[in-house]
Amino acid sequence: MSSSTTMRSLLSPRRVSILYLLAAEFVIFGLWNPDLFLSTVTMQNVASSQAVVGILALAALVPFIAGEFDITIGTNMALSAAIVAQQTSQHPDRSLLLICVVAVIACGVVGLANGLIVARLNVNSFITTLAMSQVLAALALKISENQQVLAKLPQGFVDAGQGKHWGIPNAAYCTLVLGVVLWYVLGHTVLGRHLFAAGANREAARLSGIRTEGLVIGSFVASGLIAGVAGVVYIAQIGTFSNSVGAPFIFPAFAAIFLGATQFNFRPNVLGTLLAIFTLALGVQGLQLSSDTGQFWITPMFNGVALLIAVVFSRRQAAAPLAADAADPQVDSEAGPAVGDAGADLSAADDRATVHD
Repeated sequence: MSSSTTMRSLLSPRRVSILYLLAAEFVIFGLWNPDLFLSTVTMQNVASSQAVVGILALAALVPFIAGEFDITIGTNMALSAAIVAQQTSQHPDRSLLLICVVAVIACGVVGLANGLIVARLNVNSFITTLAMSQVLAALALKISENQQVLAKLPQGFVDAGQGKHWGIPNAAYCTLVLGVVLWYVLGHTVLGRHLFAAGANREAARLSGIRTEGLVIGSFVASGLIAGVAGVVYIAQIGTFSNSVGAPFIFPAFAAIFLGATQFNFRPNVLGTLLAIFTLALGVQGLQLSSDTGQFWITPMFNGVALLIAVVFSRRQAAAPLAADAADPQVDSEAGPAVGDAGADLSAADDRATVHD
């Protein structure tokens, strides 16, 4: 394959449509409202406001790759924020670092409970986490006593949460650091390959020697810990906890995961997810800046349409190989060795690795 053919394949709209959409937003809104949309302040506001959404999307991405849904990311984040706000408000003399660590660990324990129920009791992850989200919402209400809680934070912590370095909000750096770590783990380690294998075909992965039950439990624990970090970042940015925290972040996080999964390698991935978050938020910001009427409807409309398009596009991508296989009379005879070879490769990788699920 020539280099020009490879480049055309890499830049195909089918593979990187998110980049073309992002470029279109810059062109359309840049021409429509250049003074506001193309300003540095607008880009900084988008990056800052979407930092927590990005972290929550990364949290949900881990169990999603394993073939599970974690709906508790929003309420788990709210639980973390409530713990930090309540403890710093009532016990300002306590170590802030200790409070934040306790909040994150508490969210990890919630993830462990989710994982055990899903993996050990074989309960549907959507139902499990949906029910658990109500439990977490009740805990957050109990901790905050159904009131807005103003956190008493050191000025250095507030400056870190609201400040910028080299024009980029500090909260966005947290999202990027977590994204790099997940990108490496998911794409360059045996653990990541096993997680994708478990999500693609759990029974085949189990028969290949992969400890799928431990992977599922671990994915929920990781999701809970990352959601706890999102709560700490939120408090550093906002400084207060209210009962409305958490739920509004769930939809854009999952919309970004679905949209990102249609990009680059046509499976859930970190880069596609983060690009989708920025692209969706930038589109909403452009519409809001260019609208002369009420703006309350723009965000749900834009995110909802984007999610529908992403799901339809991903279904069409998944159906294309199946249609090709159905048209090929030799595909059935070739499927057995392919599965066997994949299982052998995964087993060999598991033997070489020092990863304990």
